[in-house]
Amino acid sequence: MNIKKQYAQNLLDFLNNAPTAFQSNDELVKMLDAAGAIRLEEGDVWNIEKNQLYYFTKEGTQCAAFRICGDPKETGFRIGAAHQDAPGFRIKSVPSRIDQGIERMTLEGYGGLIVHGWLDRPLALAGRVFVKDENGEAKAVNVNIKKPLLIIPSAAIHVVKGVNDGAKFNIQTELLPFFAQNSEGKPKFLSYLADFMGVKAEDILCFELAPYEVFDGCFVGANEEFVSVARLDDAAMSHDMMAGLIECEADANASQIAVAFDHEECGSNSNRGARCNTIMQIIDRICEKLGYGAEDKYRALSKTVVFSADQAHATHPSYPGNHEMLLPIYLNKGPVLKLSPGQSYATSPRGTAFFKLICEKNDIPYQVFNNRSDGRGGGTIGPIISAEYGVMTVDIGNPVLSMHAVRELGGTDDCYYMTKLFKAFFKN
Repeated sequence: MNIKKQYAQNLLDFLNNAPTAFQSNDELVKMLDAAGAIRLEEGDVWNIEKNQLYYFTKEGTQCAAFRICGDPKETGFRIGAAHQDAPGFRIKSVPSRIDQGIERMTLEGYGGLIVHGWLDRPLALAGRVFVKDENGEAKAVNVNIKKPLLIIPSAAIHVVKGVNDGAKFNIQTELLPFFAQNSEGKPKFLSYLADFMGVKAEDILCFELAPYEVFDGCFVGANEEFVSVARLDDAAMSHDMMAGLIECEADANASQIAVAFDHEECGSNSNRGARCNTIMQIIDRICEKLGYGAEDKYRALSKTVVFSADQAHATHPSYPGNHEMLLPIYLNKGPVLKLSPGQSYATSPRGTAFFKLICEKNDIPYQVFNNRSDGRGGGTIGPIISAEYGVMTVDIGNPVLSMHAVRELGGTDDCYYMTKLFKAFFKN
């Protein structure tokens, strides 16, 4: 297996074990632990030293890592930011109902998902459950029921004549996954969940659970040049960012911070989203340990650069009229620099120059993305971070197709290129 495909296989292994942000966070922690990183807790006193990799997590879906190198007031920080949530469904607080002898799950939509791909597909279930422990206290347990547990059957064309016309669905009434035959009239899902976890149903306090496509991601194509897998957007960028940080040697010139956030797909407004204080907390605590005053911190921020990594739209050959064809974006052709004068992407001219030079100096192919002039793409966490901290921010991502679908399509080579880019970025 060549090195590019090995990187892609590592990414597939990561995503196959990370069906929700909770499991993704667990996988990032495993990567950091294997690299010798030291775990911290927000509420503890931090005893941190230069050239050592540290990390901490927040509520199971945010992972932040950092390493102090050089003198930040002279060289600044190199900050990587991504997110690990993805559009999909969440199980509602009253998880199931019974209709015509079928117990079905109740769903809410999360983020801007493509709905129709979820139909007629065996679905597993994962997330986090809080239960009472032996002392009557709340205990968080990450759960992954990785088996064909649920399915949303579509309506036959003979029953709904216009089923192919527009493909619009009502999540409340039409998209209720089958869980079990149940003629007794009492829902059994919570009992099933409790049995799976080895706890009592009455000890389940609450949960955040999401259905997901049960079959693992895989290589696709005559030469296995593509990867088909769930949650490329954007758990893949969290993986590549953290892998690049781990590969970066401790003798880098600039201090490094990498944060995998949650809740980007619904606005980043949470204590785990990009609008929270995690980046500034790390900077403040580093500056305090180094004996910096306010002026030294702002000197460091003036030299700081952020790479905000969120997947980019590849040009779809079936829909050329929906893309800027003067700047086509291809799978397997390297990271994409995202530009928007309306600031849906934060990249500035200086950031563009910085990105191009780092790619050219490290033999990394790259591409440049603009939206069509009569359209607007999705936003990222880049503008949030740029405005909050007053630092130069560059919006980047790997090219993908089927963004926000139950499975997304990427290029086999692109994980290698993005990890190499982050490694070079963090090393400065």
